[in-house]
Amino acid sequence: MQFRRFILLFLFAVVTLGAVAQQPSFSIVPPRNVVQGRNFSLTFRLTDGESNPPQAPQLDGCTLLYGPATSTMQSTQIVNGRMSTSMSVDYSFTYRADTPGVVKVPQVSVSAGGKTLKSNPVSFQILPTDQPSQSQQGQPAQAAPSPQGGASRISADDLLVRVSFSKSSVYEQEPVVATIKVYTKHEISSFLPTTQPAFEGFLCEELPVNYETSLENYNGQNYHTAVLKRLLLYPQKGGKLTVNSGKYDVTIVQYETVNMGFFRTQRPIERQVTTSSNAATLQVKNLPEPRPAGFNGAVGTFSVSTTLEPELMRTNEASVYSYIVKGRGNIKYLAEPMVQFPAGIDSYTPKTDIDASIIGGGTNMSGTFRTDFTIVPQEVGNFTIDDVPFVYFDPEKGEYVTVDVASTPIKVLRGNSSTPVTQQTSLDNTIDDILHIRPSDSESQSHSISYIFSSAAYWIAYIIVVLALIALVFIYRRHIRLQADVSGRKLAKAGRVANKRLREAREAMNSHKNDQFYASLAKALWGYLSDKLAISASQLTRDNIEEKLTAYGLDAANTAKVLDVLDRCEMARFTPDHSDAEVAGLYTEASDAIKNIEDVKKR
Repeated sequence: MQFRRFILLFLFAVVTLGAVAQQPSFSIVPPRNVVQGRNFSLTFRLTDGESNPPQAPQLDGCTLLYGPATSTMQSTQIVNGRMSTSMSVDYSFTYRADTPGVVKVPQVSVSAGGKTLKSNPVSFQILPTDQPSQSQQGQPAQAAPSPQGGASRISADDLLVRVSFSKSSVYEQEPVVATIKVYTKHEISSFLPTTQPAFEGFLCEELPVNYETSLENYNGQNYHTAVLKRLLLYPQKGGKLTVNSGKYDVTIVQYETVNMGFFRTQRPIERQVTTSSNAATLQVKNLPEPRPAGFNGAVGTFSVSTTLEPELMRTNEASVYSYIVKGRGNIKYLAEPMVQFPAGIDSYTPKTDIDASIIGGGTNMSGTFRTDFTIVPQEVGNFTIDDVPFVYFDPEKGEYVTVDVASTPIKVLRGNSSTPVTQQTSLDNTIDDILHIRPSDSESQSHSISYIFSSAAYWIAYIIVVLALIALVFIYRRHIRLQADVSGRKLAKAGRVANKRLREAREAMNSHKNDQFYASLAKALWGYLSDKLAISASQLTRDNIEEKLTAYGLDAANTAKVLDVLDRCEMARFTPDHSDAEVAGLYTEASDAIKNIEDVKKR
């Protein structure tokens, strides 16, 4: 019993000694926006320390009512036998917001643990009180009448969905952020987009969204706002680009007062509302003309470098020449550089590797665009890979910039050859278990010696073997080129893959599964066009498809039919209730569109 108590005391001492001493810290809890005339709290937090309450800061446009109110919180954790304890003290001051505007909270300091700790300066906004409501952009919100009749009517100013751009004017390929935000004066229990805004003429990258609500003043009214979606957009053409309006089904929660005799209570009432977002417009400036030679659409700020690995090359041995572009801008949508290698050096289809990330709070993209060329020298000597300057447009300067790339000298040595045959040496006289070859009498046996290489059959077989080896080398090298040509293989198999996907769509059609039918049919068409026209998934737009089909040789009438089928497939996915005749007709038109493209090469 004594021994058990000793063990328990020992373990308690070990755990207690494992407690980690924390360094004190002092910070401010970021305040939110507040409406003029209302009270709000400003809270400072001291963690793992003891101190006297801080002095209340003087805030412009605010009146201090009382404080500080003190609250304490303590937490203990034991992880892997180590105990950590954290204690925090909150000092809250209550103010009244008097004057609208931006309020800056200065640094506040306290003394704890022999040190002076300071909070970070922050700011928040005092919003003016609501002005008389007025009509907003977009369609007015429409609500079903309340059967109880106790809740107020929902007007067009009570619920808004706005699409806005971070800039009003940009160049082609210059990034701009589009934000879809909801403004509401009521509690929302459900929010269902029935038609999303379409960003035609843009390449889109969806950005992460923080769904926290905030208070914001818009057109003289105070709203609770939340960001629904943020997109990083790259406009693909100049002029005025318009984002059409979206439609949303929203469930609003209102409260009516119910008289219970001795007291009153609030009862929630849900009301269905349909609202539309505004149609936002962005002015896109064309890139300056004339465009310099070598410009392939890069917009931003970039640097370029090249590498060769290994630098010392040998015949028939592969090396990798890398063209590396780093910077910020439309790095994800750059074109592969056109590098010309000298005669005597074979090159294969380049491999592109893109490592990009969003920077600047989602306002731009930064990363690396790397293109690797596999090259195999066939001749010995000194060669030079000519420089390929990189040209980009800098939207901040409003001018084109050329980055010079130094030429790369190459020294090619002869590759490894077969090991030479060594001459036969005389045997050691001490070795008695191996006898010397005894030469025979050439005169007595010359009549019985017959050499195989003197026969016609030997030379015929020799020629066949040599030709077979040569054919094998050509077949193997062709196989390597075909394996490296990813786009070529996709082009060859585009029709077969499309037919397989069309069979899946036909099976869904026969089973009357319209949702699955439209998804399979759209997948077949987009996948076929991507493989057939060598368009990456990120660049599959109507303009790119129309341009590629025209270059491929398809006439204008059939090109318009293909685009019409694509539009109808996309629209049908959002309205799947169609008759069997309409579904069958859409399937037939999609099959004919693919057949028309396949027939181009047969004419």
